[in-house]
Amino acid sequence: MKIRPSLHQDSQQLMQLNNLIWNVENTPHPHKWESLAAYVERCPPGSQYVAVIDESVAGFIRYRSPIPLDSNRHVWELVIGVHPDFQGQKVGSTLLRFVEKEAKKQGIHKLCLRVLATNLSAIHFYERNGYREQGRLVDEFFLDGKYVDDLMMYRILN
Repeated sequence: MKIRPSLHQDSQQLMQLNNLIWNVENTPHPHKWESLAAYVERCPPGSQYVAVIDESVAGFIRYRSPIPLDSNRHVWELVIGVHPDFQGQKVGSTLLRFVEKEAKKQGIHKLCLRVLATNLSAIHFYERNGYREQGRLVDEFFLDGKYVDDLMMYRILN
């Protein structure tokens, strides 16, 4: 497995992966990309890291500053996705460790993410990787006929 910044040539696979994995069980807004151009505009090359196995994009991790303020520059918010064919092969954990090292190099102090409270497998994955709950937005979303809490998780980098 190789981890590297995304390239333009990855865009088609990344768009397809996003269309495959996001649903109401893991995101409050499942978005299906209609065109490669729209995907590239929103997720340009170099805006995320990809895990590549045998020339296939096995997963990705996006990072961004959640609030565009100098006082919040030390925080990155993460979004991670792993292709179902590669789950259970440490792709997600490898991506997290990689972005943590890159974040430290860039002076980032805190990583955070959000996860639906109903997504127990993702919550357990994040906890196994050192992330802790820092807050809960109760009944934040109404999905498939029920209210769902939004968990905010974090990890402080040493």
